[in-house]
Amino acid sequence: MVDISAIAGALSSLKAANDVAQAMIGIHDASVFQSKMIEFQAKIIEANNSAFAAHDERSALLQKISDLEKQVAALEAWEAEKERFELRELPPGVFVRVLKPSMANGEPIHRICSKCYEDGKKSILQSAGTVHGQETLNCHGCGAKMIVGVFQAPPPRNARVAYR
Repeated sequence: MVDISAIAGALSSLKAANDVAQAMIGIHDASVFQSKMIEFQAKIIEANNSAFAAHDERSALLQKISDLEKQVAALEAWEAEKERFELRELPPGVFVRVLKPSMANGEPIHRICSKCYEDGKKSILQSAGTVHGQETLNCHGCGAKMIVGVFQAPPPRNARVAYR
């Protein structure tokens, strides 16, 4: 909210300076004139300070408006980006967001972290490899590690095949 008091203070000081200037017109005594000149200058300085305060407040409000406009633009961009992904469940019950093929726009199909997605960030899940049919996915955004896929037991080490 704009502080009108800074503007009102500047106007009040200027009116007081005008009143002092009007009073100075008829003065012929040098010491009285000097006293009124000091009072006049004080009122001008007071008006100037009020004007600077109003200007500083205006600048702060303009910066806040600019920051809010940037936040709105970022939120609108994220809302559009969110529409490109759909929720998928990977075994054993791990949820990730996957790029819809129809929205790929030349990008490879990839998965992003559901937690980061809910926090308004796009963090692509990175594969750390597959062991026994299960892939480890790492999120570098929030640090989550997910193991997805169905475990496939390795063949026994000393298994002998019987030949007949």
